[in-house]
Amino acid sequence: MENIVVLNEEQFEDIIYRTVSRCLNEKNIGNFGEKPEDEGFYTRDELCELLHIAYPTLWRIEQSGILKCQKVGRKNLYSKQEVNILIKSGKLAKYGHR
Repeated sequence: MENIVVLNEEQFEDIIYRTVSRCLNEKNIGNFGEKPEDEGFYTRDELCELLHIAYPTLWRIEQSGILKCQKVGRKNLYSKQEVNILIKSGKLAKYGHR
């Protein structure tokens, strides 16, 4: 006998988000040259907190083409590897702190 599961939109989005994030993270397995902290993705909230910037500033960084996001459902995800490269290169230095 099969069970029917009823989910609201938010629960369904969360399941999809976690599944896609796990798949994207598994894609990086086997890259021996990368440090573990470079694997995975930041959410918009995590990235703004890390960089000490506001959401509109993050939007300006995206619009300028410096940083690209990957959309998963309604969430924007940012590659930790790409963010760390930008931080080390100093390309994000001109964007002020909140």
